[in-house]
Amino acid sequence: MRRLWVFTSGAARLIAASLALASPAWAQERVPDSVPSREQIQPPTPEPDPAARSRVRIDSGRATATPPCPFDTSTVQVDLRTVRFVSSDGRPLPARVLRELAGVAVAHPGEQPVAIVCHIRDAATSALRRAGFIASVQVPPQEITGGELALAIVLARIVEVRVRGEPGHYRRTLLERIAQLKALDPLDEHEAERILLLAGDIPGLDVQLALRPAGTAPGAVIGDLTIVRRRFALLGNVQNYGSKQIGRTTAYARGEIYGLLTASDLAYVGASTTPRSHEQKVGQIGYITGLGSDGATVGVRANYAFSRPELEQLDLRSRSVIGGIDLTVPIVRAVSHNVTLGGGAELIEQRTRIYGGGISTPLNRDKLRIAFLRGSANLRQRRSDGTDIYALGASIEVRRGLGILGATPRGTDGSDGGYTSSRFGADPQAWVVRGTFDGTVHAGPVSLAEGMRGQWANHPLLNFEEFSIGNLSIGRGYDPGSNSADRAIGVQNELRVDLPLLRALPIQIFGFGDIVWLRNLDMNTTEGHRRLRSAGGGARVVLPGRLLFEITYAHPFDRALSFDDRPPPARLLASLTAQFAPQIR
Repeated sequence: MRRLWVFTSGAARLIAASLALASPAWAQERVPDSVPSREQIQPPTPEPDPAARSRVRIDSGRATATPPCPFDTSTVQVDLRTVRFVSSDGRPLPARVLRELAGVAVAHPGEQPVAIVCHIRDAATSALRRAGFIASVQVPPQEITGGELALAIVLARIVEVRVRGEPGHYRRTLLERIAQLKALDPLDEHEAERILLLAGDIPGLDVQLALRPAGTAPGAVIGDLTIVRRRFALLGNVQNYGSKQIGRTTAYARGEIYGLLTASDLAYVGASTTPRSHEQKVGQIGYITGLGSDGATVGVRANYAFSRPELEQLDLRSRSVIGGIDLTVPIVRAVSHNVTLGGGAELIEQRTRIYGGGISTPLNRDKLRIAFLRGSANLRQRRSDGTDIYALGASIEVRRGLGILGATPRGTDGSDGGYTSSRFGADPQAWVVRGTFDGTVHAGPVSLAEGMRGQWANHPLLNFEEFSIGNLSIGRGYDPGSNSADRAIGVQNELRVDLPLLRALPIQIFGFGDIVWLRNLDMNTTEGHRRLRSAGGGARVVLPGRLLFEITYAHPFDRALSFDDRPPPARLLASLTAQFAPQIR
């Protein structure tokens, strides 16, 4: 259950870290840091998972119709022992087709009603359809002698594709996909899905294929390819997930432009701010483009964030810069399951200064250079009406800090200019492993969702690499960044019920329970082993105009930090999301 629109700051982290500089005893404690966490300064990017983009549909119902079996009610007896499959056009059947038909045989050889021929034909048709072949099985005129039945296999192949809609600058890309579809002989629905899904992965393009008989030869079909394209999209969100010091409310907006330089690219720019713009401002910019025709993409991105929490007699100002490059390659691409591998690098710099009396004093500065590899997979099963029976997704990411390009030195807590690192004893070249799991099971209007987030590190980490809890990650009801750790496991459980009150106004109510186990690796810390829990419930409403409203009551049960007097008060969290993406047909 990934939370979107993430950019507020927990100011308690800034206060306690400033005290660490004033007191040697505090310097050994694990306390909130003086710079915002990763979730607070890194807005969402246009990278939905493949499952969310798997909207391609192939309508093959009319492609190869199977006629009624004339022997279905016959009581005539026939001696039947074996089945032989032949191609309707006289060509040898492909070996992979024969492999799927190997399990189709006469169950009880010998004298039996001729109606068994219909059952064998239907079993062969089902075997081919399960394997993805668009085909039909026919019973040609014959005299069964020697106990052998011959069945003719009609394998579909696309002889023509007619495009419905204006392709615009996607014309060349679509022609390449059409050539790939026509090269499928026999026509494999799974492979056709993959080709169309890769086309649908192109930003701003949706596709749908309907097949119908060409009427020229057995198995020849015509594909009607319907395309819908968009030139741009606007997204916005307003939520109150933040802390009191930095501002409860944050507004975020992002614009996306498709096909700016290439037919498969996306350029975006976004920004967020609190009502008082001096508290926190975040900007982002990025560019993603396709590589070749196999769905690989490469992207570059940059974020800038400024934070200035409202604290009594303390003026802290933090600036953060994040630059990154990402490479993603789809290994398996299908409507029901996907596997993706990727990698890249990030350059992160965070700096905090204390202002007062017309001067400023250095506090913290981190310089991280990170290389990473990641993999993700998802699996889903759908009913005939398109709704999910279950949906599963998982990811893993391995990160390593590098001592290059002026990174914070290893084994030192200081840096040039009088700054210290955000955490004493942290290793800027540590190994970090992160993992996620999300699963949802549906039973009519009721569904159960489970989310897990975990992190492991071999050494204490600097601020940006830590696992952070709160409304923007895991632990609803806690301020963003109110605690963090080197190693952590978080679990989110949610029971959802869809209320069919109004068809035009879908409503979902839910109850949740969040729990996080934290462990820090530095010595003499008060936050060595912690458990934080929260629970609550709420509702999600899809409003007219592509608006999504969510309201949540969240009640924390544990103190955010071990030296707090009491758990944080309960929160009423609200979020309103809007999207505008006009279509061109």
